[in-house]
Amino acid sequence: MWRVIIKVSRVWVVAGSIWCATGLVFAQEAAVQDTRKTEDSLSAKSLFDQGVRQKAAGQLAVAEKTFERVVQLQPANDEAHFQLAQLYMEGEDLTAAGRAALRAAELQPDNLSYWTIALDIYRKARNVKAMPVVLDELIRLEPGNASFYHEKAYALFLDKRYGEALTTCDTISARFGMTDDQHFTKHQIYLAQGDTNAAINELEVLVSKKPAESRAYILLAELYTNTDETKKAIALLDEATDIFPNAPLVLLGKADAYLAMGKQRQAYGYLQEAFRSDSLGIDAKAGILYSALANMRRPLAETYIAGLADLFADTYPKEEKAHAVRGDIYMQLQRAEEARGAYLDALDINRYIEGIWQQLLQVELQLGRYDDVETHGKEALALFPNQPLILFFTGHGYLGNRRYEEARTHLESALNRADEEHTPLLTQLYSSLGDVYNAMDMHAESDVAYEEAIALDTTNAYALNNYAYYLALRKQKLTLAAEMSKRSNELTPGNPSYQDTYAWVLFQQGNYETALEWIKKAIEGSDPASETLLEHYGDILAKLGQTGKAVAQWKKARALSESVGKDIDKLSRKIDVQQYVE
Repeated sequence: MWRVIIKVSRVWVVAGSIWCATGLVFAQEAAVQDTRKTEDSLSAKSLFDQGVRQKAAGQLAVAEKTFERVVQLQPANDEAHFQLAQLYMEGEDLTAAGRAALRAAELQPDNLSYWTIALDIYRKARNVKAMPVVLDELIRLEPGNASFYHEKAYALFLDKRYGEALTTCDTISARFGMTDDQHFTKHQIYLAQGDTNAAINELEVLVSKKPAESRAYILLAELYTNTDETKKAIALLDEATDIFPNAPLVLLGKADAYLAMGKQRQAYGYLQEAFRSDSLGIDAKAGILYSALANMRRPLAETYIAGLADLFADTYPKEEKAHAVRGDIYMQLQRAEEARGAYLDALDINRYIEGIWQQLLQVELQLGRYDDVETHGKEALALFPNQPLILFFTGHGYLGNRRYEEARTHLESALNRADEEHTPLLTQLYSSLGDVYNAMDMHAESDVAYEEAIALDTTNAYALNNYAYYLALRKQKLTLAAEMSKRSNELTPGNPSYQDTYAWVLFQQGNYETALEWIKKAIEGSDPASETLLEHYGDILAKLGQTGKAVAQWKKARALSESVGKDIDKLSRKIDVQQYVE
């Protein structure tokens, strides 16, 4: 018995020793952890203060790293998360900024600044889905701030949550009363829902209150016009004229209504009045001109559009923008000479606008005024020496004058300076270089240039056609030439030049019957047919044994060639020997 008791006693003693030792270890670890927490807290505070100083000194990247270290040491440090939100937003990392702002707000949900910066971040990111939740928190903190309710309604509208947007509008009305802005907002929401009648009703209610600005009248008149109630629109705008005399937007509304009624002259009269108004700025008037060109639903007669463009330039005679816009309008109206004059007027006022030089060179190329392109291209390049588009247009001026070496220099310079991501320009440059190299008998280089153009854009009908035509002239790779020419005609059906190319490729392949079909299409689509088309027609007829008809076409081609100063020796030989001559 005693031995057992002693044994158990010893065990207890040992066990007690173990327990005492373990307790001591736990106590020591707890003390260490407390010490570490204290050290981390002191370190975090020191780092926070350091980050604030760095931020104040403009060392934003360094400050960002410092505050990131703070939140590693103290994940619940709301002020550090707030600082990071500001820094991330400054650095345009809006995703990280949003996370940091929300974390700060979660830690201190009653801090208005935290929710405010979250809203600023979402505004900047245009994150309309996230904005209503943040605005709800701001409304909770400041229930008397009407702007938060309005912004919530608008965010919901932008997110196409129309029902919720209308509910928020009703809340605003109940809390703050119905304002003009509320009517406008609800009108927008109803229109987005496709409820035109409700939108009209909202504006009619607003107009009945005699608002202090003309916007309600304009928008309501526009709805009347769009719903074929033009008489109501005119009557409403007449009422607006009495209240807001000479308001340009009222005049524009009247112009639109009269256009809808098909009364062009009256519409033009109101547009002229609006354009003479100083209340309508130069940019607004330019926008109206461009809109008039694009308005397919209610087109304004081209004569009147041109008249407005002239009035616009006359109203602002010393503004280069007015003349440049006039040039653009005339370009769209396909009145190239007048467009050219307008661009020159603009450059007389200010020679340092690259875009106007580009437009001038483009219109001069369209007119075939290659000498002018060369001259103005040199002037533009003296001001903008490395601009690829100016180099491109100038190169085409030299190409038009058959000054191939100069054309090559300018086009290669343009290629070397072109943005590698600007595929349309690169495609045109390679296509143009293909033409230049071919003219210089650099056939290998020409083929490579066309292939580069087609590789960049497989739908480039111009490069496909020209490459096919020059291969046909050289009687090389005729199968490839036929494929490319066929493809160019599929991409741009009805183009006589492309049809002629296909006819000529087929001719070189010995497929004269099909070639005849295609050359006839080319001639039928031309007004008038060129000497080249007529010569090819005669060549094909000759191969089909229709000698008399062939000679008749060659004679027509020779007469045209003589009239434009082209060489007629080869055509004369064909006529003399009455057969095809290589």
